[in-house]
Amino acid sequence: MLSRLVLTLAMLLPTSAWANDATPEPTPEPTPSSSLEWDQSPIPGSENWGQPERTLETVFNISGGSYTPPPEASQGVGGWAIVHPGTGVVHGVIVATIETYYANNGRMQIEYMGCPAGCLLRFQTIATSDGNVAGWAGPDVTYDNSDQTFTHKYSINCPDDIPGCTEFNANGSTQITNKITPSRTSSNGVNIETGLVTQSVFTSSQVNGLAVKLTRIQDFFNRTDLSKVEYQDWESFSYQTSSEMLDNLSSDVEASLILEGYETEEPQEDGFVDTIKKLTDRVFKFFGGSRS
Repeated sequence: MLSRLVLTLAMLLPTSAWANDATPEPTPEPTPSSSLEWDQSPIPGSENWGQPERTLETVFNISGGSYTPPPEASQGVGGWAIVHPGTGVVHGVIVATIETYYANNGRMQIEYMGCPAGCLLRFQTIATSDGNVAGWAGPDVTYDNSDQTFTHKYSINCPDDIPGCTEFNANGSTQITNKITPSRTSSNGVNIETGLVTQSVFTSSQVNGLAVKLTRIQDFFNRTDLSKVEYQDWESFSYQTSSEMLDNLSSDVEASLILEGYETEEPQEDGFVDTIKKLTDRVFKFFGGSRS
């Protein structure tokens, strides 16, 4: 169910569909010198590239203060995000090196994909072992300078004209949040997705006034896959893997109902037991299966 914005690069990552979108005009605000984007003179390391010293100036601020590229940015080519300094939105990703960053004082010198000249260069992804570079960009991708990560938020939408989508949408809604840590991308030399921690939150449609929420957290670097199922005004169940959840949720729900004195063999239509079992079915349908 994971959807992502990943673009494979040759020279530049194309995002032409977004190139003509209007760019919001940021409002510059006076900020403490400790949080100015250009509060260092020169950029650390830029003395090795013959860059002139800079004078302190007020710029559009991204919370977290000044920026120093991580060590991974010096390993060769990589994906460098073009970040709007007023909004934090990533307008595009280019193939570049640390030399590119220092030679341009950490900024784009021209307008790029709707981001005006002066937008920030921020390291996003490590190239795979075959030299391929990719990255995430778009109106739903933002940069956080406090921990130098990127966030990609979106909803899973299934077009109703595709078979099965009407039922899928009727089961509930799903919100996805990807947190991208640049230093963890391509850690296996093959997939940039190793830099992702993905949180999927499925909230079911209501059944007899009750709903169920599934929260799944996948850490592709540490290879963990945690799931928590929460029934409104009732019990919650946590699992170390999604397969453990799929194998045990039905029996765990059954055991909890019996422990509370409910009859589970022939539940009353639209009664509490029947409602809980129908909500459980919605969790399984999120994974494309049925209750075992």
